[in-house]
Order: sequence, then C-alpha cells, then structure tokens
Amino acid sequence: MREIVTIQVGNFANYIGSHFWNFQDELLGLVEEPHGDPVFKNSSLDMDVLYRAGETQQGLLTYSPRLISVGFQGSLGSRSLSGSLFDNISPYDTTDIVTWTGNVSRCVAEPHKKNLFLQSLAEEDQQNSALYANDPDKEKSSQKQIQDKDRVECLESGVKFWTDFSKVHYHPRSLYELDGSWTDVQKFDNYGIGKDVLSAGLQIEEMSERLRFFVEECDHIQGIQFIVDDSGGFSSVA
Repeated sequence: MREIVTIQVGNFANYIGSHFWNFQDELLGLVEEPHGDPVFKNSSLDMDVLYRAGETQQGLLTYSPRLISVGFQGSLGSRSLSGSLFDNISPYDTTDIVTWTGNVSRCVAEPHKKNLFLQSLAEEDQQNSALYANDPDKEKSSQKQIQDKDRVECLESGVKFWTDFSKVHYHPRSLYELDGSWTDVQKFDNYGIGKDVLSAGLQIEEMSERLRFFVEECDHIQGIQFIVDDSGGFSSVA
C-alpha cells in the first residue's frame, strides 16, 4: 500500500476539505451497505491510502483521515481540538497544581452548540435499532423526511464554521489552530502577516511534529496532498 497524507491550510481549504472527506465517508458507507450496489464492493479503490486505522485509549477501533488541518483560532465551532474520538477524556484540573499556593480562577468561554445536522449525526451513532409497533417502515420514513428537511434548512442558513457540516471523525493530531491569527479573513490577507505569525513561537515545529507523526506510521508513503488557500496569510503558512 502507498499512503497519502493530506494537508489543509486555510479557512477556504478546510471548507473544501470538509466536503472531500464527507464524500469519502459516504463511499465507505456504500461499501459497508449489505444490500448496496455491488459496484462499490468490487471497486479497486483502497481507502487505506487516505485513511488510517487506530484505536482510542479505551480500546475502541477508529478509522480516521490521515490529515493535518490548519486554520484560524476559533474556527472549529463546536468541534474540539482533540477531534470527536476523544471527547470523553476529562480536561486537566488546574486546581491540582502543587507548585502554586495562591488562588486559582478559571475563565471558560461558552462553547458553541452543535447545529441540528451534527446533533442528528450524534443521535444516529447512539441510536439502537428499534421496532415500531404500527407500520414501522412508514413511521421511519416520515421521521426521516422531517429530519432531512430540517437538516437541509440548517445547512443552508446556519453554517458559520467549516465543521458545521463535517461528519467525519478526526484524529486528535489532525486539527491545529494557528496562534496569533484571526477568524476575520480580511485581517489575514497577505503573505507577510502569515510569515510574521509563524516567526513567533514554535508553531512551525508543532505542525512539523504532526506531519512527522502521520508520515512515520506509513509503510510506503507515495506523497502529500495539499488543499491550500493560495492567497493571503495562509499562503506563507503553506
């Protein structure tokens, strides 16, 4: 197998990348569909080229994109920096610091809420198969029709972040927010600004370490696929 690592750099690149990975996820679903079209099952397409297999700390098997996504600070919306595979890990408690004897106060911003589309995806993941007493097929179809209508309306009028329509589970090393950047594209609109942001701190090394993680676990990497904002501050980051 010859693996590919994908790198998305910039706000627009992440929107495009989100659609790209949603398509890949749909293809995986068609392959696993028991009564689906056999053309998908007999395809020579190897999804392991773009995806990596792994497991959580709880031992649950995972299948996530071999991806590094770089974006603005605060551009992930309701999605955690650690992705969706490790949401159950409890955050570090600052009151446990033994080298500080003074008072500790915690300031926490109100988290963004998942939109209806993401909520419905979460419900589908947790939902157990159930039998309906009266005409189950009709009832399921009716509920699905209502849900689909609400989902479409939500995605047409309520998208604020690229993660609002992303249905893929990301690895904790995949999502990276660029410190010192802004969510306002107009303020991050030239090559020099991006270069100045990178000159401070260890962000280049941090991104390189994430790339190194995905590359070193490959058996025989064939290349890196870039989806990049080729103008503005993210051009220098790329």
